[in-house]
Amino acid sequence: MSARIKILVNAFPMVNVNTGIGRYLRCLYQALEEHYGDRLEIGYFDGKRVLATMPSGPGNLTQWSGLVSLFWRLPAYPALLIRLLFHFNQERHFRKVAGAFDLYHEAAFFPFLSPAHVATVFTLADLSLIRFPEYHPRERVLYSRLFFRRRCRSVNRFLTISAFIQNEMAVYLGIRRQNTTVTYLGYDPSVLYPRSAVEIKDCLNRHGLPHRYFLFVGSGDPRKNMAVIPKAIARSGLNIPLVAAGWSGWVEKASWEKIRVLGYVGDDDLARLYSGAVALIFPSRYEGFGLPVLEAMACGCPVVTTREASMPEVAGDAALYMKNPDDVEGLAAMLKELSAHPESRRQWAGKGLAQARRFSWRNTAESTFRAFEQAFRERNSSEIKGFHRAY
Repeated sequence: MSARIKILVNAFPMVNVNTGIGRYLRCLYQALEEHYGDRLEIGYFDGKRVLATMPSGPGNLTQWSGLVSLFWRLPAYPALLIRLLFHFNQERHFRKVAGAFDLYHEAAFFPFLSPAHVATVFTLADLSLIRFPEYHPRERVLYSRLFFRRRCRSVNRFLTISAFIQNEMAVYLGIRRQNTTVTYLGYDPSVLYPRSAVEIKDCLNRHGLPHRYFLFVGSGDPRKNMAVIPKAIARSGLNIPLVAAGWSGWVEKASWEKIRVLGYVGDDDLARLYSGAVALIFPSRYEGFGLPVLEAMACGCPVVTTREASMPEVAGDAALYMKNPDDVEGLAAMLKELSAHPESRRQWAGKGLAQARRFSWRNTAESTFRAFEQAFRERNSSEIKGFHRAY
């Protein structure tokens, strides 16, 4: 293909804290620029205009977090009204610039309405808003219900981040698997690798942490099931605290009692926390991928997780699995084993390092680029496989 494909990506999630969709887009497009920059011309839509380079995160993280927390304290319908006004303003700006592109990539709630000649590729990370609406703020659920299914009808090709979600899309949305490309996530080996004892000690000292701790990484989303961890630690009788890293999201603060909460930490400190932990405990009930599992394994941190959703795809045989997400007794026993037997911990760390090497952002970029090419060809040849044909 001689001409470069002109891609417009909704980069507004990159403007926010570097978690979730924002991290996915930033890592993916860094890899796309590096490996396919000669075949792609990328524009980054920041909510108002198109940038030639990726937008940075919030300049003032404390102020940004405060505004988001204030928004989530609003009643559902006033919050929904604010979200709708914000959405329509962004879509107005999007429509002004989208016509200059061949392809539009969306990875947030649902796609904007794009011009007819522009192929739309939509990354659907999970179906939690449909499957588990009780785990989300009410206004977010209402917002999704207003637009999601209708806007998906304009999608030319879907991306998702695990075979588990691909199957869910077929079962709950009727999207044919042939119309979906699985693009597993990756990690940055220049940042996420086993850190030295000196680096770990420096991180722990700066955060006022003990030298032995269990780690949880993620938002306070209730589906992450963090509340089971303190129960298991108490049942184990271990005098080892739980450290939680990650933006707290819309968590009920009561569930964070007796936990050392760090909040959002940068990637370098995150790698040190993974490297120094006795284990990452990730008892989630539902994930599209489960990136902390991969990141922990890449840092030589043993992983304890569940067999729910996508976790077995990511962890393979390199993790200790709970019987179910509420398995307090089983989790307690595994924590005691890892704590008391350093050799067991080293064995699981070695398995994790080997498993992590199966994933990379370059692989993600390669799968994504092929999907972009396919959507572009199909749009140009009018062989459009939109949502209405995916049922």
